[in-house]
Amino acid sequence: MPNWYPSDRGRTVGVADALAVAATLPAHSRILDIGCGNGVPITEALVNAGHRVVGLDSSAGMLDRFRANLPGTPVVRGDARQCPFGDRTFDGAFSWGMLFHLRRVDQAAAFASVSRVLKPGAPFLFTAAEIDDADDAGITGTMNGVTFPYYAIPSYRTLIVEYGLVLLDVHDDPGVSTSYLARRSP
Repeated sequence: MPNWYPSDRGRTVGVADALAVAATLPAHSRILDIGCGNGVPITEALVNAGHRVVGLDSSAGMLDRFRANLPGTPVVRGDARQCPFGDRTFDGAFSWGMLFHLRRVDQAAAFASVSRVLKPGAPFLFTAAEIDDADDAGITGTMNGVTFPYYAIPSYRTLIVEYGLVLLDVHDDPGVSTSYLARRSP
């Protein structure tokens, strides 16, 4: 894991949004944090709020940091496009700063997989980019000397409905992120 990751993510990025959605769930809900990274700050905040969180990330290095930061919280190395959990396992899911790194076809696979593991009515909060004329080529950006791909979707409302999700709200924080709140159809 790059040394800049913990300082760039900070201890507040996405926390207020995640806690606001988690507050609508019953106490001790089972929540999936997709692309959990090192577990800080979102998984940590959800655990501290009393929820049973499971982290999912594909990076072995991030998972090592996650285990050091949150030794009592389960974490699984896996791919959001093929969530390694049973159907209707989670009361909610969060994915902050990860989905838009997946190609459009892979984002669709991730939505199908996440939808499958959510219970009916469960919320799914994610960050992504929606651009009307987005194409499959995506763009690349550089952060702290590391080049990342970014892929926008023309319409998340159109995409997610194919996978049993309903878009409830979009919150744009210019220059920071755009978050989407969806819910698994009953």
